[in-house]
Amino acid sequence: MQDLVNWEKEWEEKTIQISKVSDTIYWNKRAKDYTNYIKTSDYNHGRKIRAIFENANILKPEFEVLDIAAGPGSVSIPFAEVVKKVTAIEPAKEMVENLLGNAEEKGIKNIEIINKKWEEVNDAEWEKKFDLVICSQASWQFPDIGEQLMRMNRVSRGYCSVVNGIKDDDEFAKIYKKLEINPESLDRFIYLFNILYQRNMLANVRMFEVVMRRSVDSALSMWELLLSKYREPTDKDKETIKKHVFSNSKGGLYQRKSKMAVMWWKAVD
Repeated sequence: MQDLVNWEKEWEEKTIQISKVSDTIYWNKRAKDYTNYIKTSDYNHGRKIRAIFENANILKPEFEVLDIAAGPGSVSIPFAEVVKKVTAIEPAKEMVENLLGNAEEKGIKNIEIINKKWEEVNDAEWEKKFDLVICSQASWQFPDIGEQLMRMNRVSRGYCSVVNGIKDDDEFAKIYKKLEINPESLDRFIYLFNILYQRNMLANVRMFEVVMRRSVDSALSMWELLLSKYREPTDKDKETIKKHVFSNSKGGLYQRKSKMAVMWWKAVD
């Protein structure tokens, strides 16, 4: 009889390296291009996540929402438009500055920003404080994902949610191969769903398509900075990136379609 898969152990082994190279210093560098992406896309994936909760009739105007690893506001801003308050946890100072600017631009004043890592937060002080706790596109930061999911559960009096892309983009695989890099490639959605199940947290799932739109300059910066996590980009690398970006651009915008999965569950005691 085959042993049960230890999904948490497999996750830790596969994410420990990317969590090290994708540190706060890296995301400070990425703040400008990532902000260009979410603004050019009009907060596309954050709005679609919000719509899923609205359609499920579990998002209320009186809600207090916690957004873990908030970045420049891709989720915080769409949710702040319709709930009482959003608490955004973000360790990268440049991301915080962009979040502040993006909120001001939208006239949003109900976002409180905590400039810390989620692991640095004393979850005991926030026990059952929030109606909804979200971690979107940031689960890879936590090799000890099971423990962090339980901490999310602890601070929620309502629902918890993790959001991740679904691994299906062969075009990205092609450019990774051309650049001779091999980033962590596990399908996080599958891992997270199984980890939640083994932790006795039964998750609802909704999938949706999202379009990433950003300026050509933003896309060039994104790819060069991504490569810099592994090695210094060469002139040949930059030419490869340039060809990829321009072949996927139209009207001055780089566009890529992808799929995401929203998983949510009722917080358990």
